Amino acid sequence: MMSQKFIASMLISCAALVSHSAFAADLLEADMKTLAKSTKAFAEAKDLNNAKQQLVIMRQAAVSSKKSLPHKLEGLPPENVQVKQYQAGLDQLVAEIDRVTVLVDKGQLDQAKSEAINLVNIRNENHKKFR
Repeated sequence: MMSQKFIASMLISCAALVSHSAFAADLLEADMKTLAKSTKAFAEAKDLNNAKQQLVIMRQAAVSSKKSLPHKLEGLPPENVQVKQYQAGLDQLVAEIDRVTVLVDKGQLDQAKSEAINLVNIRNENHKKFR
């Protein structure tokens, strides 16, 4: 009787972990799609307000991405070197978004778009490592 309750509770716990992992992966995928969509929209922005809006969306998605791990890193502890590198890549992306935002805030849209190529480079570099 006791062992059946134990087994049942273990099964429920495992199911909860699996669903949480799948949910986290779905969130990460959604954040990455948002980043891609906003990066493209930023590149096509014709005015400062739209450009700024896209940068805000990009930053939110990048920060949100730090809450999840890509499939390749699932199950690794936070102190793992690869997990730390993944987090550092997202920090680098956020810092670059912030730099581009400063340019937009100064009214320098063309220069901001030129600098935004670094966003794509950071993304591509980290996709190679962690996708």
